[in-house]
Amino acid sequence: MNKQSSPKNNEETVVSEEATQPSPTLSAMEELEKLRTERDELREISLRKVAELENFRRRTEQERQELIVHANTKLLQKLLPVLDDLQRAVESGKSSTDYKALLDGVELVFNKTLQTFQDAGVEPMPAVGEQFDTSLHEALMQMPSEAPEGQILQEAQRGFMLGNKVLRYARVIVSAGMPNGGASSSAGSTDTAPSNEAAGTNATGASATSAE
Repeated sequence: MNKQSSPKNNEETVVSEEATQPSPTLSAMEELEKLRTERDELREISLRKVAELENFRRRTEQERQELIVHANTKLLQKLLPVLDDLQRAVESGKSSTDYKALLDGVELVFNKTLQTFQDAGVEPMPAVGEQFDTSLHEALMQMPSEAPEGQILQEAQRGFMLGNKVLRYARVIVSAGMPNGGASSSAGSTDTAPSNEAAGTNATGASATSAE
């Protein structure tokens, strides 16, 4: 004969089953803690990446500065002999009255300096006789001349190119063309000449008539 379960046993069974089920509140807390851990890990990774990027930037800037110093050192080493030549020219000029020799020495130093710049890729730009170009030249003034308008007449300061880049603009004086009154003055002179000749002919005719 089967024994019937008492109400007390049934209550104990229900309580036991509830105890074995996970608590909803405990599960939410665990999920929140997990999210916090992930957040902290991502923050740490982000900070580490930012620090690596900053170190890379500093290292790149340092390398760039070292390259600039290295390039300047090479150029300055090439200019030192030019400085030596200038010093010798000055000392020679103080003790010598041979101005022709001094001029030849200065010209030699100039050519040597120009060659040094050309070896570095610097070239003087043409100016006199060329058409004025705002991308290459800086106009100091315009002056009337028989040259076409816009043609460069004089070079006040030479310009230089470094490859395809303007290192210094050429400062020039540009032709403004013939003045407006030039053509009319010439026409006026041409018109006046026949009038004088006619007047002279009339005067000669009048003298001949009087003599008769």
